[in-house]
Amino acid sequence: MISVSEAIVERRTSKKSLRKEVPLKLIYELLEKARFAPFHKREPWQAKIITTTAEKEFLYREVIKRYQETGVIHDEASRNQMEKKMARLLKEAPATLLFAREIIADHSRLNSDAIQATAALIQNFSLLAHEAGLVGFWASSAFVMDQELSQRLGFPENFELIANYRLGYPDPEIKKNKARRAEVQTWATPLLETSPASAY
Repeated sequence: MISVSEAIVERRTSKKSLRKEVPLKLIYELLEKARFAPFHKREPWQAKIITTTAEKEFLYREVIKRYQETGVIHDEASRNQMEKKMARLLKEAPATLLFAREIIADHSRLNSDAIQATAALIQNFSLLAHEAGLVGFWASSAFVMDQELSQRLGFPENFELIANYRLGYPDPEIKKNKARRAEVQTWATPLLETSPASAY
């Protein structure tokens, strides 16, 4: 078993994977652990799991339909582009998870907490997927945060879709990218220091 530190540092986003099926049982096992993300007051998340051909076709059709209604698809060129892109993202994915968060319109702080907590859940899921030998692509496609689409996909009226997550097994032919991050000292400083460079 890999350590938490290894999972955080070594995990990579992958937009491509093998076409190998990801067992629904395994996805539930990962979500069982991921649900221990921190939250305030109540768990503010829901998820939909897409693994079957029927589910993939339904999601694809609803997204394309919504793109037409909202003007993302507005001519033949945009139609061809989005149909090709969504087929690759949604129909060819071994598994897709849609994550939604509760909208708490009457309390701005709790509303913000709901977004942050759901993001923590998704990050937990990402690390657990890596530990299980899977690769993922956490996307915020143009169809997320679309309230109408969220309801068409079965989420409650007071929930908002905030991420679609593509899940699969790594393709050994795809080279693992090297992660690049800014030096910590450039963005983390003691409160009373005026310059990041003077922190160390």
